[in-house]
Amino acid sequence: MAPIVIGTRATPLARIQADLVARRLGALGVDTEVRAMSSQGDRSLGGSFAQAKGVFTGELAAALRDGSVDIVVHSLKDLPVEDEDDLVIAAVPERERPFDLLLFAPDLKTAGEGETSEPTAELATLLDAREDAAVRNVAAAADAFAPLPPGAHLGTSSPRRQAGALAVRPDLVCCAVRGSVGRRLEWLQSGAIDALLAAEAGVLRLARSGQLEAPDAAIRGYRLDLRSWPCAPGQGALAVQILRGGRLDGHPAMAALDHAPSRDAAFAERSLLGRLGGGCLRPFGAWADARAAGEERAVLNEVHALIAADDWRESAGVGEAPRVVHAAASVADGAVDLDALAGRIERGLGEVAPDPAAGAPSVGLPDLIVTSGPATVQRLTRRLDPAIRIAALPATAVEVLDTPWPADRIDLNRPRRQWPWLLVSSPTAARVTAKRALREPAWGRLPWCALGEGTARALLAAGVPPNLAARASGGGEFARYAARVLDPHCPLFVPHSARGGGSLVEALEAAGRQVTAWETYTVHPNAELDWPQGWQAAHARVLFTAPSAVSAFVASGLDWPGSCWAIGAATAAALRSAGAGNVKCAQEPTAAGIERLWLDEVGAQPKANRDPRENG
Repeated sequence: MAPIVIGTRATPLARIQADLVARRLGALGVDTEVRAMSSQGDRSLGGSFAQAKGVFTGELAAALRDGSVDIVVHSLKDLPVEDEDDLVIAAVPERERPFDLLLFAPDLKTAGEGETSEPTAELATLLDAREDAAVRNVAAAADAFAPLPPGAHLGTSSPRRQAGALAVRPDLVCCAVRGSVGRRLEWLQSGAIDALLAAEAGVLRLARSGQLEAPDAAIRGYRLDLRSWPCAPGQGALAVQILRGGRLDGHPAMAALDHAPSRDAAFAERSLLGRLGGGCLRPFGAWADARAAGEERAVLNEVHALIAADDWRESAGVGEAPRVVHAAASVADGAVDLDALAGRIERGLGEVAPDPAAGAPSVGLPDLIVTSGPATVQRLTRRLDPAIRIAALPATAVEVLDTPWPADRIDLNRPRRQWPWLLVSSPTAARVTAKRALREPAWGRLPWCALGEGTARALLAAGVPPNLAARASGGGEFARYAARVLDPHCPLFVPHSARGGGSLVEALEAAGRQVTAWETYTVHPNAELDWPQGWQAAHARVLFTAPSAVSAFVASGLDWPGSCWAIGAATAAALRSAGAGNVKCAQEPTAAGIERLWLDEVGAQPKANRDPRENG
């Protein structure tokens, strides 16, 4: 018999997985040859635009169909739930550990670790644990995330992990770091992100093969408990896929490769997702424990699932905890019924979440007017006492300019570390850029960097979490961030407002960066501002969120309010230049910054020292 040709993605981890299957086939006396190929997903560094269905599996399936390979080896979690008529999963080898690891950057200053969890362990210690110790040495999700400081930057491109983490800690900023496991660990060690979520199976396989450099002992973290933090369906399992009716369909080597408990557990997890009408992009986790009941069969012992409501990004975009549903079933209940479990999950999703503002109508003049739309107002004021009366007053209107974007200047023939980065400089730029990338997918392939927390949250709400988020409020700070984090040969693309952006570009060019910048939109003052009836300037408190909002107020002809708050230095300068008095500037353009402004003005005690486990 001619050697079996094994197809695989060309990434280091995928090659290791294919080699595992090749060695097991070799032990059965079967000759093999491994053939690596690139996938669409491997040729992109973007966030959610790079995660369309099948981007990691399409080329491999095509090679099976045209006979270029005899089998392909996938991470089972990457395969779409829907079966393809002409392809079949012939074997699921014994599953690797399905846990997620939450890893902390070496220099991260953490809060007190959770009282009920195990203390953080060095990464090498986590990976070296025996199987029985690995099962015991786990931390509940709430305890594991508790040590992260407020506003920490969490690296993960998975919607499941993003939604789950924000449900526990809505103050976190999610960054869709991509690339190899080793590259993601480099981002962590550099301090570009504060924490990283990763599948233990992948890290473990790389470490065992010697293809992962000895991890820095300063990287510490937790192994997350599968009951409070279910894994992706099939995580840790490999899928050996063949052509239905092909020469390996029914081959005894396929049966010998198969591990019944691993197959039954992974297929139960995938089946549960299928019952809910989901796919690999849905924020859904499930872990099933199957026990061997004979040589060729297994029985489900327990199943745990977590799913986020469809609107989870809307909540997360304004800093609120997304609504998630937990459900479980076990033999202790009599049996594990996946249909019944799916029904309970669907009923939980169908419940209407309570509106915290319901039943609390605003009476009289507002205590604070914010010159932005409701979503931005909600994000900026979420830390204020709910009894404070707040009014949203959009002071500007955005006009998107119909100008061509310089896609012809995107050069992806560089080494991946030197790929161009798209810099998104404001929440408005985030919304405009996300819509444009839907029309021109080339932009979605690039890595994106958000300037500040508000921009990062706006991108997440638009469905494109940034790959990185700079802690910077202007061009100079971002230039220093780029010098520390990004390869100096990376070009920077900067779409910006016609009314601003020049200072950012100048600062980047002065730092020696290669910048391509162009005007993408402009902002007009809203000439028809509907100020609250009974406006009394002397007693009014207004938070101005942009210099254009200051221009809109000037055009209204009203007297300056008694207290003018500015979201940042540029807005504060515009207020003073226009003649406003009593100008106060937020230390940072975040909910915490606005909370401090409020507390400074009214003389109250801050809530900043509260436990971060109290949902941000």
